[in-house]
Amino acid sequence: MMATARQAQPGRRVLVLGMGITGASCARWLAVQGRDALFADTRPVPPALAEIRAALPEAGVIAGALPAGLPDGIGEVIVSPGVDLDLPLLRAARANGIPVRSDIDLFAAAARAPLVAVTGSNGKSTVTALTGALLAGAGLRVGVGGNLGTPALDLLDDQAEAYVLELSSFQLERSAPLACAAAVLLNVSPDHLDRHRDLAAYAAAKARVYLECGTAVVNRAEPGLWRGLVPGGRRISFGLDQPAGEDFGLVPAAGGEWLAQGERLLLPAAELALAGRHNLSNALAALALASALGVDPAATLDPLRGFAGLPHRMQVISRAAGLLWIDDSKATNVGAAVTAIGGTPGALVLVAGGDGKGQDFAALADALRGRDCLALLLGRDRGRIAEALAGVCAVRLVDDLDGAVAIALAQAPPGATVLLAPACSSLDMYRDYAERGELFRAAVQAQAGGGR
Repeated sequence: MMATARQAQPGRRVLVLGMGITGASCARWLAVQGRDALFADTRPVPPALAEIRAALPEAGVIAGALPAGLPDGIGEVIVSPGVDLDLPLLRAARANGIPVRSDIDLFAAAARAPLVAVTGSNGKSTVTALTGALLAGAGLRVGVGGNLGTPALDLLDDQAEAYVLELSSFQLERSAPLACAAAVLLNVSPDHLDRHRDLAAYAAAKARVYLECGTAVVNRAEPGLWRGLVPGGRRISFGLDQPAGEDFGLVPAAGGEWLAQGERLLLPAAELALAGRHNLSNALAALALASALGVDPAATLDPLRGFAGLPHRMQVISRAAGLLWIDDSKATNVGAAVTAIGGTPGALVLVAGGDGKGQDFAALADALRGRDCLALLLGRDRGRIAEALAGVCAVRLVDDLDGAVAIALAQAPPGATVLLAPACSSLDMYRDYAERGELFRAAVQAQAGGGR
């Protein structure tokens, strides 16, 4: 993408709602396009205000509130993922024929390389990063980002040979159907129900990823997510059962399980560096996406072996004090926590809690029923989780992660796993899930020694 700004073009002023990471990327894009802009955010001190002013020094800024109506002279509106689509000013824009777009819409219009789109409640960041690693390992120049890491507009590069974007439900419902070479909806479990009308609305937003994709990569274990949505075109499936044809799955062979495409054995599952059985599913999804772009799976096996996962996603942080300590702080909903629990056999100490975002914790109780388990609960909704787990496992309420680690050291049986899988947002106690994970690691290192 060109790095120098053109002269501003009159009569084409853009209103950008949101001055976070997405807003800053829009500012850089608009500067290159020579567009005049007005930025607005409800926060009195928007987090990316300095970046926006550096990119577009003459742009207008409204901080602390959004305009009640559509400002004069606006020819286009760009909405960030967190913006309410039913705002009066957005209704006014649509009524007056003024385009309302997302940064993903802008990216899609400008990108000149095939796009792989990844969404789902759980695992989408791992699959996005892993797919990017597989494509790069096969020799392609790849841009990886979106909801993960680098914003989509900052990825644009005339030399790119492929893009892999993680897309949230908010990004998908704020964007036009996305023409992509391949797309996957990994799974759906209750999440963000404080922002979506209900689970069906949340799932429908996710399923938009399939509307205009060339190859639909689908999860055989969740056919309800794609049947009827991808009736035509190419389809490749993945799952933890035995695959057929060009689909991906697991095959028993040579004394263990192998990742396979149809009858073609690719890699022993034991050779993966990723922890947790659910990561076998993530690896198979990434293989399917790379295959959809015409990459031979054989060319991706070395990067697949070497991929150790992303921070705070089933990350083994220590084997100190005879225990296995795993940081899955990114498990910010019940479905993700249930998946993490299912991937950790044996005695378990679960560290959970935070802002439950209106979720039902019954599935968490079901995942722990019959397990040798102690649950250490913290945060705003620890009482609600404790009620759900009553009679299922031992429960202790703690004030912070230091307290959780201390109790785990005192009470966990030898060989147990201590798993931070909160099933909740972190924002009631921490800046974000990453800070929560880092503080968990620090507590383990300080109290248990932190040895790997």
